[in-house]
Amino acid sequence: MKSRILFVLSFIFLLSGGVVAQTIKIDRLEPMNWWVGFNNPELQLIVYGDKISEARVSVTYPGVRLKSVQIPENPNYVFLNLEISPDTRPGTMKINFQRGRNSHTVDYTLLERSASITRAQGFDASDVIYLIMPDRFANGDESNDNIPGMLEGTDRSQLFGRHGGDIKGILDNLDYIADLGMTALWVNPVFENDMPPNHRIGAGFYHGYAATDMYKVDRRFGSNDDFRHLVEESQRRGLKVIMDMIHNHVGTHHWFIKDMPSKDWVHDQAVHGNTNYRTSTIMDPYASDFDKNSTVKGWFVDEMPDLDQRNPFLATYLIQNTLWWIEYSGIDGIRMDTHPYPYKEFMAEWTRRVLEEFPDFNIVGEAWMPNVATTAFWQYDFPDRNGYNSFLPSVTDFPLYYAINQAFMEEPGWDTGIAKLYYTLSQDFLYTDPLLNVIFLDNHDLDRYFSSVGEDVDKFKLGVAFILTTRGIPQIYYGTEILKSGAGRDPLKRKDFPGGWAGDPHNAFTEEGRISLGLERGLPVQEVYDYVRTISHWRKSASAIHFGKLTHFVPVGNTYVYFRYDDDQRVMVILNASDDEVRLPTNRYQELLNGYESGKDIITGQTYLIGDFLVVPGKTAVILELD
Repeated sequence: MKSRILFVLSFIFLLSGGVVAQTIKIDRLEPMNWWVGFNNPELQLIVYGDKISEARVSVTYPGVRLKSVQIPENPNYVFLNLEISPDTRPGTMKINFQRGRNSHTVDYTLLERSASITRAQGFDASDVIYLIMPDRFANGDESNDNIPGMLEGTDRSQLFGRHGGDIKGILDNLDYIADLGMTALWVNPVFENDMPPNHRIGAGFYHGYAATDMYKVDRRFGSNDDFRHLVEESQRRGLKVIMDMIHNHVGTHHWFIKDMPSKDWVHDQAVHGNTNYRTSTIMDPYASDFDKNSTVKGWFVDEMPDLDQRNPFLATYLIQNTLWWIEYSGIDGIRMDTHPYPYKEFMAEWTRRVLEEFPDFNIVGEAWMPNVATTAFWQYDFPDRNGYNSFLPSVTDFPLYYAINQAFMEEPGWDTGIAKLYYTLSQDFLYTDPLLNVIFLDNHDLDRYFSSVGEDVDKFKLGVAFILTTRGIPQIYYGTEILKSGAGRDPLKRKDFPGGWAGDPHNAFTEEGRISLGLERGLPVQEVYDYVRTISHWRKSASAIHFGKLTHFVPVGNTYVYFRYDDDQRVMVILNASDDEVRLPTNRYQELLNGYESGKDIITGQTYLIGDFLVVPGKTAVILELD
C-alpha cells in the first residue's frame, strides 16, 4: 500500500511538471522601466533568473508588440525584443512568464518623456567644466560611509581606500562651484563599484571605473534619486552636468560577469592578455593585426574584464543604458572613458543613437593620444580613407595638454617653450571643430598642474589664463583653484578637498579657510582662487572667447600673443613667460589693433593705452578687452 501511494504521488508530481522546480524567480530585468516617444521604437529587455529561458513569455499592452524572444548560451537569460508604436500611451505593461503551471507577472512601467528645455542641453565652448571625483570631494552624509554587505567601507588612512565623499557632499557645495564661475560639472563615475579592495597592491575602486551595476548609483555615494536631485539642483544654479561612462570594461564583480549570458560577452584574457595601451594602432595603416587585437581585445587591468561589443545583445544593452540615464536624470553630456579601446564601429553607432534621441546633447570621448592627427581622427567627419565616421562631437585635447605642461617649463627656442602652444594650435586644421575640444591643465589621471610647473605660482597663472581664453571647452580639476598639488601615484593626484570632511583643519570652501590654508602652506591660495574666479566670471559673457575667431602670432622670445574676436568683442591676450618685463611693439599687431585705442585688463582692471609699445611684466598674463 505504501509503495502504491508513493507511485501515485510521484505520478502527480511528474504531471505537474515538478512544482518545486517550476517556481519562477526573476533576479534582474533591465532596463527597469522605459519611456514612450523615443525615435527608435525598439526596446530590448534582458531578463535574468534561474533557468528563466524555460518560461514562455507574453506581453500585454496596447501599442506594444513582443517581436521575438532570444535565448543565449546561458539558460538563466532571455532577451525580449519589443516594438513600441509611436502612439503608445504611458502606463503599466504586463509581462507574463509561464512555466508549467507556474506563472509570474511583472508590472513594467512606460513613462512619458520629459519636455523640459533645461535637461539634456549639451555643453560647448561657452562653458567651464569643473571636474569632481566624488569620493575625494566632500562627505556630506556620513551614514552611507559603511554599507552592510558591501565589500569596502570608508577608511581615510588608506591611500587607495574609500574616503567617504558622496553626492550629498557635492550638493552641499554647488553654490561654491557656481560662485567660482563654473558652468558645468563633470562627475567621475557614480555607478556601483562593489569590488573587493587590495590596498597592498594598490587596487582600490573608489574612482568608480570598475562598475558592478550600471543601472545603480553606488550606495556609498547615495541613490539614483540622489543623483537625479544633484542634476536638478545643478541645473537650477546654471550648472550643466556631465556623466562619466565606461563602455570598454566593467568590474570582475559585475552581476553579468559572475554568470555571463555567453562566452563572447567579454574578450578571453587567456588569449589576449592585457591591452598594450597603443591606441594609435587603430588608425595606423601599417599596424599588425596582433597589435590591433592587443589594443582592443586586451583587458585594461586584471580587475576589469574587457567587454566585446560585437555581441549584439551587449551592444544594445550599453546603448539603452545610456539612453536610460539621460532620460531618467536629465544630464547634459557624457564623458566617455577610454573611448578608442572598444570597437570603433560600436562606439560610432552608440554615439549616433544617443544624438538621434537627444540632438542638443554633447559627448566628449577620452582620446589619450600624443599628437593632433591621432586625436582628430576621433572627432566627427574626420576624412578617414576607409569611410569611418565616429559621429563624436568632442575629444579630449591631450596634445594641447602636453604642450601646456611644457610651454612654461622649457627654455624658449624655435620649437620649445611657449612655442609649443603656437605649433600645437597651428595644427587645428586637422580637427573638424576645435572649438569643441575639451582642454585642461590636469585631471584625475594626471599630475596636478601646480606640481607640474614646480609649484611656481606665476607659471601656474599663465596656464590658467591660457585655457580660459584660447579655443575649446576648458575643464578645471577640483582643487586647482586652491593650488592643490600631487604627482606620481593616482591617489596623490586625488587628495581630499580640504573642508570636505568634518574635523578638517582648513575649510577651503570658505574665504577664511582658504586664507588659513595659504598661511600654513606659505602660498597665495586666496589670491589664486580670486584669479580663477575673476577670469571665469568674465568669460561667461565673453562671446569672442566662446565662439570667436582666433589669430595668433609666432612667439618672440618667450612671449605669445593671440586675439579672440567676433562682431561684438575683441580680446588681446599676452602671455609673457620670461622672467623679465617685455616691450611689445604694437605695429606688429596692427591688423587686429587697428581702430582700437585702449584695452582693459580683465584681471587687474588696469587700462592699457594702445601706443607704440605695450609693456608686460615678467611671468604675467594680460587679457585686454579692447575698446
